[in-house]
Amino acid sequence: MDIRRRQSGLAPYLMCTIPQMKIVTVTLCCLVLITASWGQRASIQSDILGTETTYFIFRMGHDSLAKNIIYFTDGGKLHDNKYRDSLTVLHQKGSIPPGYYVFISTIDNRTQAEMRNDYFFCNPRYVAFFEKELLPEVEGTIGKKFTPDKRLLVGISFGGLNAAWFSAKSEAFKNFALLSPITYPCPSITESIVFSSFTQRRIFISTGINDAENYVASLEKIYHTKGWELQTLDTDGGHDHFNWIRQLAIFLTYFFP
Repeated sequence: MDIRRRQSGLAPYLMCTIPQMKIVTVTLCCLVLITASWGQRASIQSDILGTETTYFIFRMGHDSLAKNIIYFTDGGKLHDNKYRDSLTVLHQKGSIPPGYYVFISTIDNRTQAEMRNDYFFCNPRYVAFFEKELLPEVEGTIGKKFTPDKRLLVGISFGGLNAAWFSAKSEAFKNFALLSPITYPCPSITESIVFSSFTQRRIFISTGINDAENYVASLEKIYHTKGWELQTLDTDGGHDHFNWIRQLAIFLTYFFP
């Protein structure tokens, strides 16, 4: 499925203030009107990556209604840019379904080094980190094991390249959102998708103006060749968080209507 449309506007943020935390694991509770919302900030020491990574888990809606889980890479930047607040607004309005949202930082806590280029440029160890370390810990904390069709991986810019790589290599996910994917650091990504053994994938790809058009065109072509389900979105926005935040409800309701 290939659907092109434009999206405009987003309601103002609803702020839910959470104090800064310095300990490894803290459980939080926040009541947003009549909807229960739960969150936790924690860190994981990875033997596979040799780093310590912070992640944030948030549940929108009651636990019994939260059937899906959405993983965002670049999680520290997205958290700082109020994606959680925007999701809260959308859920409060009924624009997105209940679910769990996980934001995974790219900062190594031990050195404060930014690791996104190492993680995102077609790194098989990052796939192994997700499948063998991160997902078991996160979903063990939640107390639910999600199936691949109930998991969504979201990547923005270079994170979109990482999501494309996961679509070719990871058995843990069947749903992938690539927002403004920039793929030039990994020229082999096309070949990786072509020779992927997976047969059932659902892909959402978007681009703005003077954004990722050149990279999106080649990805769309190869995904069509694979026969994977595909939805595309052109916006009038740029390569920025305002544009990507406006797309949240579109791709979330595409994957989980």
